[in-house]
Amino acid sequence: MELIKTTNFNFMGKRKFFYFFSLLIIIFGIPFMIIRGEKNFGVDFVGGDLINIEFNQKIDVANLRKTIAQENIGSFTVQELGTEGKNYIIRLPQKTSDLVLERLKNNFGENFIIKGKSIISPSMSISLRKKAIKAFLIGLIGILIYLTIRFEFKFAVGAVVALFHDILVVLSILVMTGKQIDGMVIAALLTIIGYSVNDTVVVFDRIRENARKTRTTDYIALFNKSINETLSRTILTGLTTIFVVLCLFFFGGESLHTFSFCLLLGIVFGTYSSIFIASAIVVDWLKRSSVRLKI
Repeated sequence: MELIKTTNFNFMGKRKFFYFFSLLIIIFGIPFMIIRGEKNFGVDFVGGDLINIEFNQKIDVANLRKTIAQENIGSFTVQELGTEGKNYIIRLPQKTSDLVLERLKNNFGENFIIKGKSIISPSMSISLRKKAIKAFLIGLIGILIYLTIRFEFKFAVGAVVALFHDILVVLSILVMTGKQIDGMVIAALLTIIGYSVNDTVVVFDRIRENARKTRTTDYIALFNKSINETLSRTILTGLTTIFVVLCLFFFGGESLHTFSFCLLLGIVFGTYSSIFIASAIVVDWLKRSSVRLKI
């Protein structure tokens, strides 16, 4: 199925503008990250309090969140367990569990029991942060090796730089919009990496096919032709994925709100980076090098 039959957009001619656009987002995001400090991270990473409570009757989760928010303790999460609307896990900033429990008693009386109360220590959170970074770097190294074998080293570098771009842009927008980075965001970022590299590989495959057919050294024309030929597939894949993520965003509840928002950003910028970052970097590399494509 082709959504767009024939196009002839000069994507590579606009690459410098989009370099600047991406750089602008990242540059604006860095001061927000520095100013917010530990506030960038959720309980999973900086430590905090965890409460497991069970009500005697069904409680509206929106009402529960509104009650906790009255304490002005900052960011917190409320996760419903089961389908009865009685059992909840609440993650809170450090040393706020007593305040929240007191607020719940004032609003709901003795209609709930505390099934569990624990502290997520900062040392555990630092370990989790290191493991997340390690998993991310190992994944990037694996992608670099795979794409070097499948295409060429310059293609692999372009794809990896595009992945770094996707992560930095998404994180910049998250902190600028006041979202916190937690375990769900890490899961979303890893999903974004998979989506983005898949889209990049599709574009690179078409570039390789056309390069073998034409043996041209006009790389601007070659890359534009290849991107235009895959444009219909790129748009269809992006739109269908975005539709599912939008359903999660609007109907998945607050616990999935940041996760789906992160995915939404990642799909948009992952698709965009396949063209204007990954492919554009390879074009600029080829233009500055006397070595022709070997694929």
